[in-house]
Amino acid sequence: MTSAVLALSRAEWKLLMRNKTIALCCTAFPVGFGAYYAFALPDGSSPQLWALIISLQLMTVFGFTIYFTATATLTSRREDRYLKRLRSGEMTAPTVLTGLLLPVVLLGVAQAAALLAIAFWLGAPLPSDPLPLLAAMLAGSALCVAAGAVTSVFTATGEQAQITTLPGFVVLFGSGVWQFTGQSFPGLLLLPGAAFSDLAQRSMSGEPGLGGVPALLVLLGWTAVLAVLAARKFRWEPRS
Repeated sequence: MTSAVLALSRAEWKLLMRNKTIALCCTAFPVGFGAYYAFALPDGSSPQLWALIISLQLMTVFGFTIYFTATATLTSRREDRYLKRLRSGEMTAPTVLTGLLLPVVLLGVAQAAALLAIAFWLGAPLPSDPLPLLAAMLAGSALCVAAGAVTSVFTATGEQAQITTLPGFVVLFGSGVWQFTGQSFPGLLLLPGAAFSDLAQRSMSGEPGLGGVPALLVLLGWTAVLAVLAARKFRWEPRS
């Protein structure tokens, strides 16, 4: 399985980089916007403000690099019958999906690490407790992969992913930024962006105890629901 996944991942990476639109959306956009957030922040900014910037950086990476690219990739491979050919061979469904999405996830994690390094270099305080931030990154990656698989079901072409992923972006960024306004409303933490930002905020502030567990459970819960939907509704053949 490992050799098959690696071989498929190498082939998928080459295909991704050949598509200029997808390559731009999963490389230049997230890194460019993420770096801009950090460089635009004035010197001496508070840990609270840096927590917001770091949340925006990571949500941008996971939104563009993982969520959008996963949606566009799975849709494109389905419509050109590549998924059907892979699935009709000896590889299992988990092997196929892992091989196709591994480059996206690894690229997202690498970009997140690079943007965090830029933020710390520019003066962001080191997290008082890195575990909530690490948990947010891992759970956020899994969430965006599952969301991409589900969104691909409703996406007719790879180009249409720019439209079908918009609701996901609105929920992710809208609730994530709202979490920092101090104007919370009932159920806000049940939204994935708010849960993600809550973990980043707790990581930077070093709040003691297990206060970040509810936010982590929210991310894991959304991931589980989306994974179940993807398993039931995922399309291996082109839309009729």
